[in-house]
Order: sequence, then structure tokens, then C-alpha cells
Amino acid sequence: MSQTNQAGYKYNPNEMGEDEFLQRFVVRQEVFDEIFEALQSADYSVPNQHHIIVGQRGQGKTTILRKVGIELKKDKKLSKFLIPVQFSEEQYSMRGLCSLWETVAEHLEDYHEALFEGALEKVEMHEDDDNYEMKCFSYLEKQLKHHNRKLVLLIDNINILLESLKEQEQHHLREILLTSSSFIIVGGSTKMFEQQYEYAKPFYEFFNIIMLDGLSFDEAIALLKILGNKEQTKKIKKLIKNNPARIETLRRVTGGVPRTIVMLFNIFVEDNSNTFNDLMKVLDDVTPLYQERMNHIPKVLQNITHAIAMNWDGMLTKEIAQKTKLESKVVSAQLKQLEKYHIIESESLGKNKIYSIKERFFNIWYLMRFGKKRDRKRVEWLIRFLLAWYNKDELEQKAKRFMTTCKKNNYHPEYALQYTEALSYAGIDDDLEHELKKSTKNYLNDVGSSLKNDLSETNRKLYQKVVNHYQDNNIKKAIEVLEKSRKKTSIIFYMFGFLYQKQKEYEKAETYYLKSIESGSTEAFLNLGNVYQEQKEYAKAETYYLKARESGNTDAFYNLGNLYQEQKEYEKAKTYYLKAIESEDTDALNNLGLLYKKQKEYEKAETYYLKSIESGIKNATNPLAWHYFEQAKKKKSALNLIQQNYNDMPKYHNTYILSVIELWVENFSASYDKFLEWIEYEEAVSAEYDMSIYLNLLIAKGQLYKAKEFMELPKYQLKERYKPIWYALMSLMQDDFPHEIKKMGSELKGTVDEVLEEIEKLKVKYAL
Repeated sequence: MSQTNQAGYKYNPNEMGEDEFLQRFVVRQEVFDEIFEALQSADYSVPNQHHIIVGQRGQGKTTILRKVGIELKKDKKLSKFLIPVQFSEEQYSMRGLCSLWETVAEHLEDYHEALFEGALEKVEMHEDDDNYEMKCFSYLEKQLKHHNRKLVLLIDNINILLESLKEQEQHHLREILLTSSSFIIVGGSTKMFEQQYEYAKPFYEFFNIIMLDGLSFDEAIALLKILGNKEQTKKIKKLIKNNPARIETLRRVTGGVPRTIVMLFNIFVEDNSNTFNDLMKVLDDVTPLYQERMNHIPKVLQNITHAIAMNWDGMLTKEIAQKTKLESKVVSAQLKQLEKYHIIESESLGKNKIYSIKERFFNIWYLMRFGKKRDRKRVEWLIRFLLAWYNKDELEQKAKRFMTTCKKNNYHPEYALQYTEALSYAGIDDDLEHELKKSTKNYLNDVGSSLKNDLSETNRKLYQKVVNHYQDNNIKKAIEVLEKSRKKTSIIFYMFGFLYQKQKEYEKAETYYLKSIESGSTEAFLNLGNVYQEQKEYAKAETYYLKARESGNTDAFYNLGNLYQEQKEYEKAKTYYLKAIESEDTDALNNLGLLYKKQKEYEKAETYYLKSIESGIKNATNPLAWHYFEQAKKKKSALNLIQQNYNDMPKYHNTYILSVIELWVENFSASYDKFLEWIEYEEAVSAEYDMSIYLNLLIAKGQLYKAKEFMELPKYQLKERYKPIWYALMSLMQDDFPHEIKKMGSELKGTVDEVLEEIEKLKVKYAL
């Protein structure tokens, strides 16, 4: 790691000169102002409010306390009577109130000897007395009053001190702070300690608590500006102007913790080829800090933290309960404690909450330290980092450079594996990903590393597996392949959405299409619109079709035309069909023909049907043939269209249309054969197609006995399915079958009469 970054690590407020420190105090100004204004406005003739700043290590508590101490000495009014006593950051040696007063006495003797000469010796004279602690305090307060002085005790990690006190000492300290005007405490704590928030404890809601959260975006910029050398400052200013998203990435991955931002500063600014190695070194350096954080909490909280950290993404309470094998009620209570410790954060999701590790860099450290080598989540953080830090072109350049330099630099095998996996999951071009994994596998093989077997499957192989299963009508297997891959790219999400849509699992399809869109896919706009249209959620469908169009997908014109036609907004539908045709989408020709037919503009309908046939679209003859039939004209043209293109049309369409057309042109034998073929197909696929047109036309043609024969075929039960047509037929054949019509229920009479009217119309319309 570079010299600059090593210097950055030494950014410790208590090791800087005063002038440098004040120059670098650019964040947490509001917190300082709150405390200092309280000290300036306090009435020192009476006991005052005491303050504790609560925040994780590295959030700036020590910095604020030092700033308070410096400004108290500089303030012309306050410095006349207020003495700041700065305690060291670690308080492990301090035990009991005696230690507190001894430390105060020692400080007064060291820094204010003229007023408090021999203070420590005088308090220690009573060390063997039973009421030693009381005599210590009494001596100090007496001396302070004598010299007209007050103390501001700046105690970092005050929670360690308070937790070390016996309950009797806690009560005594509370009494002192409530009654004495000689002392004000301004402390720092890494957590909300139980003495403050438990009702039965002496310090319940006693202190003014000031919570430190992560730095805001503006604060992060201010901090970055004062770090590093002149050259790095120029780079920071350039980043602020041209690529502020990277600063936000740094802020989020660090949780806005100032100390972590400082530690990552060099990586952030230099952006060199050793980014991954530098990150590993930083992770090593933060290990003591994060280990202490984990050791500081009870075992049950450690277990819950482990479950959330290993998952990386947020988790619901019930999911955490499953992982930890604890009851949900127990988990809920412990989650509240973890939030107080600032280890996790929550986001409301209706009645539930999603919990995740608050500081993402802590989560990164945890995954790298405890994650399994083959677990994708172990490189999840690096994927997120790469995606946020670089655009696709930059990522692909990194992949190419890595393939070139891999052997020369003799990278650690684990680094080679993880970096390759991260670039793969970050969404580089599929061909490049294939070459990258091939190159890395060769490298790992050359150095004799078994990690070559841990490389995930290339996208090309994965896609082919999914396509093969889909073509075999095994969607379930295709989904399993995607799930096992654990890949999270826009294409993978898109494929999930497509497969679930085919299974009509619309909620899942919607979820994955949205994830695909979030990951940068524009193709998913169109499919998500389809999902909504299939569910008749027209407003949502329109929104996503329009988004698809805005993204440059001309297929959206056709979909919009279909959407508006389905809603009977025919003018809008025409507009978009015409736009689709202009974009060379020939499928729109047929649909526009159908639209004109609905509006009884038959010549225009025929025009677009013919254009559709000319364009070579399969099945284009179907609507034109049907159009000719419905308009009762061009019998031979309709028949020729069907016969010439019979093999290009779906089976259920060609047999159905041809059976009707053959009947129309009185080719009865051919018609009967096709009709039976159609019924057989319908039975085979359990389809439900309307046969009433054929049966009515058959009756209108005078083929009464043939109609009766068809309807009485036991296999198909047409007699039951089309009962009104059956009784209409029996009405026409009642001379031959006088008793059958008498079986008709009276409720069917109106419907049967309508069927008879329809048959008469067919006779007239088709001149039969």
C-alpha cells in the first residue's frame, strides 16, 4: 500500500498538532455546536445538564471531545473559570469512583499546578479510609470552589467507566451530578448502555444523548477534501465535479464512518491496478476494531449478527429466526438491542422490517473472514463495489488487463478466483467472460491450485442449459439451473422473469423483471408490460411499453397497438400499428387488418391482410381466408389461400379454417374429414374452441343428418356441449324425430329460437 495511504491511517485527532487538528475539523460541526452552545449558555451557579455522544468506533466522538476541550481554553469568557479535563480514549484501568477522582486530581496537578499543587497526594492520603471516595470528591469540590473553578470532564468511552461502577457508586455519582455545580460531563460511548435506557437503573434518561450517524454526502466530500497531498486534492475536486456517484459509493460502503473513509482514501483516489490487494490490506487493518465490536456484545447478539452478515442482503425477522433457530419473539427483542448498538439498521416494509448490517465495510470484513470459499456472497461486496465504481467499458478493460498481467504479477490464487468471479457477476460481455474464466482457469492450473474447480460456469454454458430445458418444455428444470448458478445479472433476472411468466406466475415474473431493470436491462420493460397486460393492469402495461419505446425498443409500437386495441381505443391502436409497420414490424400488418375488420372497414382490412401475405409472414393467410368467409365472397380465393399455405399454419387453425371453407364451397367430404381432424386435435390438447359456426353452417347447408351424426358421436359429446344447436336441429327434423324436441326444457326455447334465426341468416348471407 502506498505511503500516502499509510499516512492516512495515522489520522488520529489526539496525535495532531492543535493548528492542524482545527484545520481538519470539517465534519460533525453541528454536534460540536450543540454541545458548546449548551456550555456557553449554562448557569454555573447550579448543577447543569450532562451530555454523552453515542456512535460506533470511528464516528468522530474523540474528535468532538478534543474540539470541545480546545475551544473551552480559547473562549475568553469560559476559560476564566472552566477547566477541561481530557481523559484518554481507553478507560480499562479506571475502576470505581475513586479512580475517577484520582485521575481528575492528577490532571489538575499536572496542568494547573499553581492552583492545585499536590492534589493527587492529598487525596491519596485518605486511601485507607472507609469513605475514601467521598473524601476524594469533597477535597476536589472544596478546592474548586476555593479557586472559583468548574470542571468539564471529557470522558471518552464513558460506558466502560459507568459499567465498572457498583450500583451504590452509580447512585452516588448521580447524586453528585444532580447536586454539584462543580462538574459537567461530556462523554463518548460506542453504545447505548443499559444505565441510560433501563428504567430501574440510576442513570435512566439522565444524560442528554447525542447520536452520531454516518456522514452525509456533503460531509463526506468535506472530509475527503482535507485528506492527502496536493495532487490527491486535485483528483478529489475532479471526482466531485465529474463523478460524484463514486463519492456516494464510498460513503455507503463505509456506512459514512469517518475513520473507515480515511482508511479507504488512497484506494478511492488512486484507483490503481492493485485495488483488490489494497482492500485486503485495509480489511486486515480493521480486524482488531471489528473483532472488538463483536466481542463487546452478548453471544446471542453475535449469532444474530452472524446470520445477517453472512446473508449480505437484508433479512426479515422470520428469516433470521430460521437461520439462528430462535423464536421470532426472541429475535425481535434482540434486533432492537442490535440497533441500539448501531450494528444493524432496519427499513420498514409494511408491517414488517428488513434488517441489514449498518456499516457495509464491516459486512465486507465479516464475509471475507467467515464466508465459505465457494459462497458467492463472499465476493458479493466486491461485485457491488465494481458495479458502483466502474461503468461497463471500464470493467471490461479491467478484465482484459487482468488476463494480460495475471501470470506476470503472480497473483495469489484466491485473489485470481475472487476477482474473476466478481468481474463475471458484474456483467461484462459474455464472450469476454468466457475468455476471462478460461484464462484464470489456466493460470490456477499452472500454479497447481485446486481453486480452478471453484470457478463458476460461464454465462454462455448457463444460457444454453436453460434454453435446452425450455425447448424441452421443462421450465421447472430451467429455473433450477438459474437458481443453482446464484448469478445476479440483468440477463439472469430477465430469464427468471421470462420463465415465470410462461408459467403464469406473474408475481415472481414481475419481481425478476424489475430486478433486471434495476440491473440495467431495457429489454425487460417490454416483458413487464406484457405481464401487466396479461393481468389486465392496463395502466401499468402502458407505462412499461412507453418506457421500452423511450429506451429505443421499436417492438413497443406493436405492443402498444395491441394494448389499445384490447381497450377498444382504436385510433391509438392504429397510430402505433402504423409506427410498428414503419419500423418494419410486419406482424402489425395482420393486427391492423383485424382492427379495420372490427370497424367494418373491410377494404382496408383486406389491404393489410394482403400486405401481410406479401411480407411472407406465416399464418398470414388465416385471417384473410377467414375474412373472405365472413364477407361471403371469393370462395375459391379463400380455399386456395388455405390449401397453398396449409403446412405453414398451426394445426388447430388450418384444420378449423379449412373445414369451414370446404363446407362453404360444398366440398362436403373434405370438410367432414377436416372437421373430425380438428375435433381430434382439440381432444388431444384439451382445448376449447367454438364449433358453433361449423355446426350452424352445416345445418344451413341442409346437411341435417350429417350434423346429427357429428353431434351424437359419443367420444366428443357435442350434443351436450351445444345443446341449443341440438334442439334447433331437432326442431328442423321433428317430422323424423317427433319426440326428441319434446325433451327440451322451456328455459332453452329463447336460445333455440336465436340459433334458428342465425341459421336463416347464414342461408341468406352465403346464398345457400
